[in-house]
Amino acid sequence: MAVLRPHAAAAQDTRGASVAGGVSAANMESSTTASVSGAFEYRFTPIVGLELEATFTPTLKGPFPEQPLTIADTLSGLPATTILQVFPSPSLTNLGGRMVVFTNAVRVHLPTASARIEPFFVAGGGVASVRRTADLVFSFPILAFPGAPAAPLRTINQHLTASEVDLALTIGGGIGIRAARRLWVDVDLRLLRVMGDADRNVGRFGVAARYAF
Repeated sequence: MAVLRPHAAAAQDTRGASVAGGVSAANMESSTTASVSGAFEYRFTPIVGLELEATFTPTLKGPFPEQPLTIADTLSGLPATTILQVFPSPSLTNLGGRMVVFTNAVRVHLPTASARIEPFFVAGGGVASVRRTADLVFSFPILAFPGAPAAPLRTINQHLTASEVDLALTIGGGIGIRAARRLWVDVDLRLLRVMGDADRNVGRFGVAARYAF
């Protein structure tokens, strides 16, 4: 009885609320960028808790739009293939954007023999707000008289913006290390599935500091 009581008291202390903030590296479409996150968790039992998390990725780099550019209409009765032969194809530059993800997940804490190490598993879903930007550049030659020196290409720039709100699913896990009585350091790896017009996988590896009340 004397041996079991301290373990039961320690298990009860793990219940309650905690807040966390961290930084991570997010990989999407073969491009890696930094992101920050904040989370709130309430543990109903020593094992099961509910986590609310917001992740902000300030810079996105990747293909935009998802499909290659095509000219579907005709100009002055000429087919699109003839237009592409006369004028160079448009190009996209200055790719950018940002992503904000809000998720609600179940967090399962796996008990171990050590009071300083706590593996965990998370799974849930939410929404993702994705904004993509780019500059569309059209280049075409200026007509010149025969025998005149070649004229430089003239360019027209158009700024493009595309925003969407998609369903987001998350799954992952990690390990928590107790640094002080109420302070933990979490290291985790998560996979986000952003489901929109084109589904995207976002891998996130990061570290966070968590304070338990």
